[in-house]
This record gives sequence, C-alpha cells and structure tokens, in this order.
Amino acid sequence: MAQPLVSPPCETPPALVPAGLRRVALVITRLLPGGGERVVVHLASTMRRLGVEAQVICLQEEGLLGQALRAAGIEPVILSRPGQMRGLCELRGHLRRLDPQVINVHDRASLADVVLANLFRPCPVVYSAHGLLFHHRREPTRRHRLAMRAVSTATAVSQEVADRQAEVLAWRGPFSIVPNGVPLVERDPALRGAIRAELGVPEDAFVFLAVGNARPEKAYEDLLEAVARLRQQGRKDFVCWVAGRMDESDYCRALREQHARLGLEGCVRWLGFRSDDLALYCGADALVLPSRSEGLPMVILEALMAGLPVLATRVGGIPAVLADGCGLLVEPADPDALAGALARLLAEPDLRAALAAAGQARARRDYSVERMTRQYLQVYARVALGQEG
Repeated sequence: MAQPLVSPPCETPPALVPAGLRRVALVITRLLPGGGERVVVHLASTMRRLGVEAQVICLQEEGLLGQALRAAGIEPVILSRPGQMRGLCELRGHLRRLDPQVINVHDRASLADVVLANLFRPCPVVYSAHGLLFHHRREPTRRHRLAMRAVSTATAVSQEVADRQAEVLAWRGPFSIVPNGVPLVERDPALRGAIRAELGVPEDAFVFLAVGNARPEKAYEDLLEAVARLRQQGRKDFVCWVAGRMDESDYCRALREQHARLGLEGCVRWLGFRSDDLALYCGADALVLPSRSEGLPMVILEALMAGLPVLATRVGGIPAVLADGCGLLVEPADPDALAGALARLLAEPDLRAALAAAGQARARRDYSVERMTRQYLQVYARVALGQEG
C-alpha cells in the first residue's frame, strides 16, 4: 500500500497489559480494505508492540491489507483449504499450535467455523461487531445464531451496532462498547501538492472527499444531487473526489447514469479504489459522508485525526463522534440539507477551522489506536483470566 495508515510506535506502557495475557488469535474472513479489517491490523500490530502475541487468521484469502500487517512484523495465516471439513481441520490445527488464551472473531461469516474448530477446547471466543447493515441475501441464519451460543462475550463499535446485532443474532449476552481507533494522521503539504497535481486540481480549488466502496448504504446518489444543487446556486469553485470501488452492479450503473444526467463530469471524480489514504486526506479540504447506514466509520475518525472538517449524516455511531461542534450533521436521504451544509463549509472558513480543531482534539483523545487496544485487552482479560479492567 502506498502511504498506508499504520499505527505509529505505541506510547501505551507495557504495565497496562493485563497480567498473564500473552497470546490472542484474531480471526476474519479476509483482509480487505474495510473498517473491521483495518481494526484487526491496528489491533494486532499494537498488541505485538505491547508484548502480546497476536496471530491473525484469514479463513478465505489474504486481501490487500496483508501488506500492512506484514509491515508491522506479523505474518497472517491464510487457510489453504477454506470451507467445509478440510478447512475446519486446518483451522483447528492452527489454533492448537498457537494455543491462544482467547479467540476474537471480527466478522459474522467466520464465527460458525471458529466455534466448530474450537469445540472441546477451553479457549473463550469473543465476537466483535463492526457494522449495522445486513443485506437480505446474507441475513444471519440459524447457524449463526447457534454459533453465538458458544460466544463468551461480544463487543460492538457503538450502542446502535450492539442493539442491531443483538436483535438479528438473538444474542442475550453482554456487549462491551469498544469504539474504533485510528493512528495519528499528520498532513503533509508535499503530498497535498502531489495528489492535486496528479488529479489536475489547482491549489485554490476546494476539495470535498468521500471515501467508501459504492454500495447502496453509502447513498452517493444523495451526494450527487446535493452537488448538482450547489452548482445550480452558482458555486463552481470546488470539486468532489469519491474514492472507493465501483463495480458493474445495478447500483453503480445507476450512479454513473445519474452522474452523466446531472452534468457532473469534472466536478465529481470517481477515483476508484486508492491505497494512498494519507495522500487523499492531505489533498482534501473537508470530508463528506452521505451514508444511510453506518456503524462507526474509520474514515471519519481518520479525517478528524488529520484535522479535516467533517460533514456526515446522523446515523449509527456518527452523532456521538461529531457532537459538541466536532462536525456538521444532517439527516440521511436529504440532498437539500446536504447541499446546504456543503455550502456552509465552502463559505465559512472560520467554521471549517473550528470544526477541524475540535474534531482533531476529540479524535486524539477518544479514538486513538492505543485507547482501542487497551479496551480490547481488558475484554480479553475478563473472559480468559477472570480479571476486571
């Protein structure tokens, strides 16, 4: 990955690692560039620096974040025979060799396999929920709900995520709320100039940045409508970058058609997947997230950490992060309100500066990688060692 956002040297003193906690297995289907996957990379690398052996096991494939994990000195375990009985036997063998004190599963798709591979072993399982959305074709099944009965405890990135996951998974046990954490992000003027030159954007143009793969819950159609309304008001001094995968789905085809119909060529740029997150944050002037469903987006925390003003919708765990002047909030599925907030950011530099300062201070105080890691370690110690954090 070019300029990946990886955790810096940890300032958390080793004394804050629960006594006796030494080995943890983190399990996920694959290391794609998503929120839960990035949490796994940050969590594993920070635990390693604290002296806790963290083994990351991918049940299907490595994915693009495997490189970031290796940069932290951790070689992920990738099952060579995923699925069915052979994969379960391979997973059981890896768990037996590692002999973890706790297994932390970071996606629902991996849960049943981990529970089966862990049968007749005393190792507790922690399930971590990262998102709200469930697609109708991938709704939790009876298999997932049965697997939850073998879980010792669960974590969620926000109370909204905990409530939703408890409902669909029929989970009656406790949830520990562990908000996401992100590394410190320092903006670099050289990167700002380089990415603007690459994308043909002059230094004096205002750049809105949206990050996330194009899926219905991201509601990019609302962003396109809002940008079109802003241009109708005579504002032409800005561009909007949208970084994330665009596939051939019906949703993406509809976005392309809407983009052309509204005449937004050159104003809204589809960048596709980018691995240079840091350069994007350096090149942009504000982050916008028009989603209709979210848990606790890593991109918001990273933008705040980088000192960008943030405009987002009032969904999931976002309002708690952006409260008290740390960002602008609008209701979801309301392009008029979104356009009005975009206009405010364009017209009010003092507002931008105030939002950026307050948001960055909150991110550094409440959403650091070190703080997140300490909270996960406390959960592990409770279930594995009977220690209270």
